[in-house]
Amino acid sequence: EEEEEEEEQDAMEAQSSIETHFKFYPSLDLTLHPDGACLDDGNEPGEYALNADEFLFDSREECCAAWFLDADLCLAATGHGTGALLPTSSPTVEDVTPWPTWSDDVFDDDDDDD
Repeated sequence: EEEEEEEEQDAMEAQSSIETHFKFYPSLDLTLHPDGACLDDGNEPGEYALNADEFLFDSREECCAAWFLDADLCLAATGHGTGALLPTSSPTVEDVTPWPTWSDDVFDDDDDDD
C-alpha cells in the first residue's frame, strides 16, 4: 500500500511539472518591456498557437533571437533563465505620448533647395 501511494505521488508530481511548462513567446508590450521580452507565463495570445513555429519557442534564447534585434537586451529584460519578470519602473507622464515619435531627420527633405 505504501508503494502504491508513492507511485501515485510520483505520477501527480510528473503531471504537475508537465502542466507548468509553458512555451516562450514574444511579448510585444513595449510599455512593460521596451527592449523586448520573451515570456513563459502561459498568457500568450491564443492566436500564437495558430502559427506556433513562428511564435512559440522551447527556450528564451531562441525566442529573443528570432524576434528582437538585440537578443541580449531581451534576455536581460526577462530575467534570463529564471522564468520571472524583473521589476520595471513605471512610465512617467513625459515618457508617454499618444503620437508616434520620430527623429528630426525623418522629415528632412533633401530635394528642397529653396
